[in-house]
Order: sequence, then C-alpha cells, then structure tokens
Amino acid sequence: MKKSLIAASLLLAAGSVSADPFYLDVGTNYGPPGGQVCPTCTSMKNEFLFTYESSTTIFDTVNDNAIGAGDLLTTNGGLAVGGLATNRITGFNPGQVFGANSDNGYGANWLMSFSVTGLNGVVTGVAGGVPQFTYGPGVLELFITFDGTTFNNFMDIAITGGGATGVSTILTGTADFSAVDAGYNDLLHSGSQTCLGSDSFFDIWANCGPTGLDIEFLASFDTNIFVSDFTYNPGPDNFTLTSNHDGSATFSIPEPGTLALLGGSLMMMGWMGRRRNNNKV
Repeated sequence: MKKSLIAASLLLAAGSVSADPFYLDVGTNYGPPGGQVCPTCTSMKNEFLFTYESSTTIFDTVNDNAIGAGDLLTTNGGLAVGGLATNRITGFNPGQVFGANSDNGYGANWLMSFSVTGLNGVVTGVAGGVPQFTYGPGVLELFITFDGTTFNNFMDIAITGGGATGVSTILTGTADFSAVDAGYNDLLHSGSQTCLGSDSFFDIWANCGPTGLDIEFLASFDTNIFVSDFTYNPGPDNFTLTSNHDGSATFSIPEPGTLALLGGSLMMMGWMGRRRNNNKV
C-alpha cells in the first residue's frame, strides 16, 4: 500500500507540470489597445510557431557506407543555416483573438528568430529507412530584431536533450540568461508565475532559479517537412540531410509545491529503503 501511495504522489507531481501562458513586452506601443496585457505588450499566448531550415551531418562511424546505430551526427538550424525569411517565429497561439492589435504589431514592426549550432547526437537505429536519434546538451539562441539586420540575443535555451520521435524532432531544455545580450532580457513574461513580485522570465531565472522556478522549454520541430535533400558524401564517409520545417514550442514553470511534492516523495522512498535495510540487519 505504501508503495502505491508513493507512486501516486510521483505521478501527481509529474502530471501537474504543463504548458503555461506567457506574453511579450517589446517596450513600445505599436497600436491602440486590443486585448494586450499592457500597452507595450502582446496578448496572452500559449505557444509560438516557427519555420526553419536545418542541416544535419551523420558520420558513418562504423565505415559500412550506411546509416546505423552508433553513428554520430551534428545539426545546425535557424539563422545558422539560412536567412530571416525562412528562419523565424511566424506567430503565436492564440493569435488575433482580441483583434488586429492584440499582437502589438508583431510581423510588421518586430520579428523573432533563433539559431542552434553544433548540436551533437547519436543514431539509435533506423526505422522504415528513417534514422532515429537522440541529442545531447546544447544551446538554442533566441533573437529579436526591429530592422531585420540587427539581432539581439535576448534569451538562450540550455538544451538538455531530445531526438527523433518518428513524426517530429523534440528538444527539451530550460531558459538561460547567463551569456546573452542586454537590452531585451525582460521581453518574455509568465502569465502564471511570479518571483519576488515580477513575472519576467529573466527575474524568475535570476532570483528564483535554477531549482526553485525553472523555466522549462519544449519544442516540437518537423511538424511538416516541406523540402528535404539527403546526400551521401564520399571521402570521410558521411551523409548530409538538409530540410525546411515548421513547428511549435511552449514554456512551463513547475510550481514550488510540485517540486516539493516530488522531492518529498523521493525522500520518503529513500527513508523506506533505509528502514528495510535496517530491518534486515
């Protein structure tokens, strides 16, 4: 019975972490009020949508002129591969729910984009001719631009892992401001959590992270693959895959109570294990 109660607590802790609403404050009011959280803000959003290009090189580690388990790979994507026209955040959900100005001029006065360079992974197998793989740690950089040529790296995502699911590529990670540009660190805001009275992602990260209120990131790439080119390159045996995709991404901020419940459950499991061991002595 005790084991069942502990398992239920762990499931409850995991199940309570889900996508959270957010909004953006670009610092300028580009239109009359239309559902915005504040005059210089967007309306509340649940996810952002994007298109991007990627280039992945798979190294034929076992030298059999084929892709297979154990082969290493590296991926570049976004602005590291192409221009702003095909590598940018295209909008948010919900979109124009509150009228034409709910997105505060997004798409006309400012744009967001991203870049990932040298994301390393390993092939775990091939299913139906499609390589399956996992990614290791890396960095996804997020940018805002007001002229299409000058980009401000306002936030990074410290990628913790990911890989191919068969229908898309998933990346997971947490927000990180330790090596970004100044000026627009307060662009993103939480619609559900605050830290010391502030809902800014930067303030939450700086004052209540990394173990108190982690800003978790989940991106699903390859929702649609529009163009794909697969090439075998002789010499140092490797394969190159270039594609155009779209996808979506969300943020979530687990409540401190959720983390405490999970930690308490783990402590209880450890205590019970020690108790059983002591009884065996």
